[in-house]
Amino acid sequence: MRDPTRDDIRIDEQKASLKLLHAAESGTQLTVLVAEQVQKEFLDNVDNVQKEAQRALSKFRDLAYKLNELAALHGTAGQVNFDYLNGYEIRCRKMAGRWLNVATLVPDSQQIHSRAVGRVNQPRTPARKGKDSIKDCVILETYLERIRELRENGLTTPIVFVSSNKKDYAETAGASVRSDIRAEFTELGLEYAPNMAAAKHFLKL
Repeated sequence: MRDPTRDDIRIDEQKASLKLLHAAESGTQLTVLVAEQVQKEFLDNVDNVQKEAQRALSKFRDLAYKLNELAALHGTAGQVNFDYLNGYEIRCRKMAGRWLNVATLVPDSQQIHSRAVGRVNQPRTPARKGKDSIKDCVILETYLERIRELRENGLTTPIVFVSSNKKDYAETAGASVRSDIRAEFTELGLEYAPNMAAAKHFLKL
């Protein structure tokens, strides 16, 4: 639901996200976990993200209509109508809400916060020197704890941690997870995906 006019938007990632959402909503192919901290941050920021997308689309439409007028002045007849974009950000917000609705909430705990503080003090991914990383560390520790429980209870199917925050999680040379936490992921049979298309690939859906 972020600004759809931004340069880094990828159609294949959007398509993969929708396919994974449908798989989760079917109730048989995919289970989604969302950390409590992720839910909090979504609810804290969703209104501003929606407004940002709305402003970007309004700017895009104004530019398009200006180009229509300029083209007409210089002898090219024709109009491009972008009314179909009306309400785009609202529809996308509803789609994002469906992800939360289908997900199983994973609560954090004092133990998780303690481990997150330890990760910050080391510092170890996703923590970095000079950055307030405690929330990111709480998120990762929440998932690691639940995935460990699932594996100990016999779950053998693929599990993927999805985060577009490549700056903190990915190696500089590519999309693989940073070397300082690679052993943690390998131990749990956990893959890192920087986007939904990569997640779909790892999940074989």
